Amino acid sequence: KVFAEYAGAEDSLFRHNFMSGTHTLAVMLFGVLRPKDKMLILTGRPYDTLIDVLGLDKAVDGSLSDLGVEFEIVELDNNGMPDKKSIEEKLKGGNYRVAYIQRSRGYSLRHSLTAYEVGELCALVKSVSPDTVTMVDNCYGEFVNDIEPTALGADIMAGSLIKNAGGGIA
Repeated sequence: KVFAEYAGAEDSLFRHNFMSGTHTLAVMLFGVLRPKDKMLILTGRPYDTLIDVLGLDKAVDGSLSDLGVEFEIVELDNNGMPDKKSIEEKLKGGNYRVAYIQRSRGYSLRHSLTAYEVGELCALVKSVSPDTVTMVDNCYGEFVNDIEPTALGADIMAGSLIKNAGGGIA
């Protein structure tokens, strides 16, 4: 209840037995996506620990693609930012269950998104495709702004809470 209130969310699932950010993201993804669903990744190729969970590069037993989930990736623009025009075009042309936003730069040299920039992407998605779930990978993003993406329009987010809330303090 405390974390949901802080994050501006309807509810939260806050557990010590989520072993990593990737584990937490996998729980979120498998909880929302079903066979034949489509997910649009708005922030370029996700970081490497998520590739096998999604099954992007090869068939991985038990991955989301193995279960029939389809993925499309919108590459970042020339400034390393989400390409809003391309995102809008894709959303108009597809029937996506999820629009996925990776907030941190992961292991690339791109810009990390603020909660406010994520909120703008969520508003764009909802303006074009109101039924698409806006899903945020918030790993490394907890407590770095005065507000979280769920308070700014994200339908669901997941994070590791070990980098900033634990690791950064320790």
